[in-house]
Amino acid sequence: MTKDVLLKISGLHMGREAASGGDEIEIITPAQYYFKNGKHYVMYDEVGENKNELTKNTLKFYDKYLSVTKTGYTNVQMIIEQGRENITSYQTPMGALQVALSGRNVSIDETDDNIEILAKYGLAINFEHVADCTISMSVQSKDIGIEL
Repeated sequence: MTKDVLLKISGLHMGREAASGGDEIEIITPAQYYFKNGKHYVMYDEVGENKNELTKNTLKFYDKYLSVTKTGYTNVQMIIEQGRENITSYQTPMGALQVALSGRNVSIDETDDNIEILAKYGLAINFEHVADCTISMSVQSKDIGIEL
């Protein structure tokens, strides 16, 4: 895997009203990748609607573990670990939220030029279950010329 990569993140959040089909998100962004001490790291910037709303993101993943750290406009470290619940404080400009992530499944499939990450988890905010979530990420070397 090269240092310069493309990152594709797709997510689905199924709320209490499952008949609504859920909320889907998808982004594709340039990122930086490195591997150290048996762990994968991907770093990318996220710009909000207002250009001053910059958040730096770091993904760390290995085995059945995925961590998403955001610093800047919002601040949080969210950990999704298969078979565990992790609670954190999500700092936003409007105030803090208590977030609980109940990891159901985390899988990582890697080749020389591509890494696929899939995480399924329950999401609770301020002690109330709000959604069952699935997030998939694809990390791909920029130089192989394949579209995500």
